Amino acid sequence: MKTIISLFTAIILLTSCGRVYYISIDGDDENSGKSRDKPWETIRKLNEIDLSPGTNILFEGGKIFRGTIQLTNEDKGTHNKTVSISSYGNGKAIIDGGENSGLIAENCDYLTVSDLIVKGSGRKTGNQADGIFLNECDSIEVNNVEIFGFQHSGLHVHKSRSAVIKHVYAHHNGFAGIHVTGHTGGDGKNYDNEELYIGHCIAENNPGDPTVTDNHSGNGILASSVKGGLIEYCEAFNNGWDMPWTGNGPVGIWIWDCTDFIIQYCISHDNKTAPGAADGGGFDFDGGVSNSILQYNLSYSNEGPGIGLFEFGAAKTWENNIVRYNISQNDGTNGAGSLAIWKGETGNMRNCEIYHNTFYNSNPNGPSLWLYNHWPGFNFRNNIFVYNGSLVFKGHNIEDEVFQGNIYWNLAETLGIEDFKTLEEWALSTGKEIIDGRVVGKFQDPLLYFPGRTSLTDPKKLDAYHLPEYVPVGGSPVIDNALDLSLFDLKEAEFDLTGTRIPVGNKYDIGAIEFLQD
Repeated sequence: MKTIISLFTAIILLTSCGRVYYISIDGDDENSGKSRDKPWETIRKLNEIDLSPGTNILFEGGKIFRGTIQLTNEDKGTHNKTVSISSYGNGKAIIDGGENSGLIAENCDYLTVSDLIVKGSGRKTGNQADGIFLNECDSIEVNNVEIFGFQHSGLHVHKSRSAVIKHVYAHHNGFAGIHVTGHTGGDGKNYDNEELYIGHCIAENNPGDPTVTDNHSGNGILASSVKGGLIEYCEAFNNGWDMPWTGNGPVGIWIWDCTDFIIQYCISHDNKTAPGAADGGGFDFDGGVSNSILQYNLSYSNEGPGIGLFEFGAAKTWENNIVRYNISQNDGTNGAGSLAIWKGETGNMRNCEIYHNTFYNSNPNGPSLWLYNHWPGFNFRNNIFVYNGSLVFKGHNIEDEVFQGNIYWNLAETLGIEDFKTLEEWALSTGKEIIDGRVVGKFQDPLLYFPGRTSLTDPKKLDAYHLPEYVPVGGSPVIDNALDLSLFDLKEAEFDLTGTRIPVGNKYDIGAIEFLQD
């Protein structure tokens, strides 16, 4: 019975003669609602009517409207006539759901929600719901919406095809800022969501859901049961710090039970977990993720690992994923390092190509890798590992993983790889960093411009000007020294993390950012 749209979309639909209804605190529900001079007053009036395709609902900007907008199959739009809910006048209208949701749509396709503020009474002060809950709604868009004060998720999308989420600012919610869900975690084949897009969003300070006492909460952006997804240009930070659970924990930006998914050009930093709990990291490919890519991202100062590759026991196989051109800086303050690999007692995990990343960890006893266990097909090539004390978290060892063409540097000066004194000794003893009898790895300072100092927060500024700390300086051993990935049936990227077309020189450089020639 309702629909939502961005302001610019509303304008387009207005010009195509869609029906428009206005709602103002100075209105009257006995009015026609069809003009600014005769607006309705309440959300209740909106919920009493069925919306026809092409209808635009406009709330008065800067004013507060209490209640829950409720839309059903009777309110859906069509391909050419979207139903929209937005604001008019000065600023964004405020939908105050109080203890409940601000908007619920069930089976309401072709809906656009835009230019609104949706607030609840607080995750610990009365609210018991999601801010916006879109259930089995296809071809939907949420654009330029702020959502806060909800016990569960700010925005919750469930079982949707072609959902577009843009410029959402989700903060001070409980379970997650943005959450996409389905019911296929135990299904070895199917997915409930398709063609998901999340872009240019911020998930900040979503601390934890006080009602979830047997699982994680406090996530930034989380998607599951998705076939074909893209998360890009998003920031997640300071989430997870008040999770009421001491087991598995939240992550800034992550997916599980997904396939054909890309996370790129995102920044995830300063995320947390409960004292004594796990996770609290930057990014994560978790249970059942396959054929997906994590690229061109920056993580730093997360309590958990910058990048987690985890399998908790999902029905689908975790396989054939790529992690490339990412930077992790001083992640794993709880000891988990820059990148962590773990599989539980059930589930299948195999095949991940990890190349051209820069892992920097100057935390006390800060490792690059946390290898809880070992699975086939995990290959590390052309990465920079800078660690403080030990390459791998103490008590863990490298076993089946392939290491070729990487550069290593220990801020504590010694090699820091098991009990080996030199990289050559390690290579000759284990077969790591050897190709055709030749040692191809290096233990040498990579000579980056100013590593460990970035505090970048805007994903649109992931370029060499705003992220100079990890650009190699002249004479760096990473320059023109990367292995040719085509030898391993891998296709090189066209750009490095900063958007520079590569290679800059005669060959590719090791790490996430190429040397910029004068």
